[in-house]
Amino acid sequence: MDRLKREWMLLVRPYDLPVRISHWVMAASISVLMITGYLIGDPPFSQPGDATDLFLLGLIRYMHFVAAYFLTAAFILRLYWGFVGSEESRWSAFIPWGRKFWRHVFLEIYDLLWPRRPWHLYIGHFPIAKFAYVAVYLAVVFSIVSGFVMYASAQYSPMWRFVAEWGLKLFGDNLNWARQLHHWLLWFFAVFVIIHVYLVVYTAARATTSAVASMIGGYKLLREEELAEGELEEVGQR
Repeated sequence: MDRLKREWMLLVRPYDLPVRISHWVMAASISVLMITGYLIGDPPFSQPGDATDLFLLGLIRYMHFVAAYFLTAAFILRLYWGFVGSEESRWSAFIPWGRKFWRHVFLEIYDLLWPRRPWHLYIGHFPIAKFAYVAVYLAVVFSIVSGFVMYASAQYSPMWRFVAEWGLKLFGDNLNWARQLHHWLLWFFAVFVIIHVYLVVYTAARATTSAVASMIGGYKLLREEELAEGELEEVGQR
């Protein structure tokens, strides 16, 4: 039985450890940031008693700031690994090269719209996922920049005043623009999380491997007949 499995199953490891660590840290950080950010912007609660004993909003803000630092650290790790990591981890893998990439994009859309078709698997990230992650990484950059600009504007140390002075120039010296962008990005992440979780569950139901399992252990167990066009040849070239 083991010999037969090896004939039609393919075990690959497309996700490096730094990629997996940064993925889960960013996922947890963004989840905390969305919840606490929403409560900071529109607190639905009113607590009776002395403020020194019931500093709930202050705790929420503290959690927001801590999650922001974790997000920044994880993004820096992912940014660095995109230049020195394996082939599937590099930023060059996210660039839409040539007709083959676009063919895979349209085939994946077709697979999603027509579930009766065989589901095609890819060694690394799916083509549409590459577009989505590029958008998410850009959103993370703007979230970090706008967030630290707002934070620096409320501080009085020389370092933070320097950050506020130069950071505000990116928003036309208008702090409200930074705050508005930060708020819009909250809803961008909320929509992305819903779609992302749906597609993870959808693909897990239709494919041999699970995106969650592969992002934890780093490995993908693939059937050769499920691989998209050209993927098996790429495995042989690595």
